[in-house]
Amino acid sequence: MILIVRFLLSVLIVIGVFIVSATVAGFVAELLGLWKKPIIGAIAAANVVLTGYVTAPQYKLICATIWLAVGSVAAWVLSNMFMYAEDAATQIPLLITYASGVFTLVVCRVWHKRKEQQVLMK
Repeated sequence: MILIVRFLLSVLIVIGVFIVSATVAGFVAELLGLWKKPIIGAIAAANVVLTGYVTAPQYKLICATIWLAVGSVAAWVLSNMFMYAEDAATQIPLLITYASGVFTLVVCRVWHKRKEQQVLMK
């Protein structure tokens, strides 16, 4: 039962981090005059995958992979719902978002392997 509560808490944390990181990234991109959608997508994807990995009570890599899949679908839906004028004819922001999520998953995998090796060395 405790494990289920910890997984549910992880889900709530990931959703909260997504909302906060996407909002802050949007404000910063606007402030700096940058193309908002790829900045928001890349930052949010990286934060979702990393937070999903860190907060998962067990099966960290599986959870991070599931969050990558969920985030990919959400990114596709949100990119079609919120179309800015500057990215009406391109899929580059979506591809940058996907690349950021995959890169972060690779980082989590490397981190996970290093932690396993440290445990084996003790």
